[in-house]
Amino acid sequence: MDTSATIRDLVEKQISSITDLPLIGRIRELLVTPYCVHRAWDYGPPGLTYPCWTVLEHRPSNTGIAFCSQGFGPSYPWGLVSLSGPYMSIGMDSGWFASLEDAMRESMAWEGANPAGYEVQ
Repeated sequence: MDTSATIRDLVEKQISSITDLPLIGRIRELLVTPYCVHRAWDYGPPGLTYPCWTVLEHRPSNTGIAFCSQGFGPSYPWGLVSLSGPYMSIGMDSGWFASLEDAMRESMAWEGANPAGYEVQ
């Protein structure tokens, strides 16, 4: 059974495998104490949800990164998710990744993917 502590340990294990120091710094800057959000699984019967653990928040874009061992997990357990609003489901497979590093690199929070310094409003 997943708990905030076990998810935090998974996050630390993921961070320990990253070699890009600016990326590690940005991840650490945005980490939150993991908390569970039950998100709708759009590919199953109506009402089906899976527990997704939000581990990182980027408030300016209303997005975060979550860990979910179900849905697209275990192959792609790290997903880009909305923090609030109408799009609170697990979403599409294109938003889920094999590692925290891959999810972060594709997120709106990673400025390394945005060398012009564009800020999301």
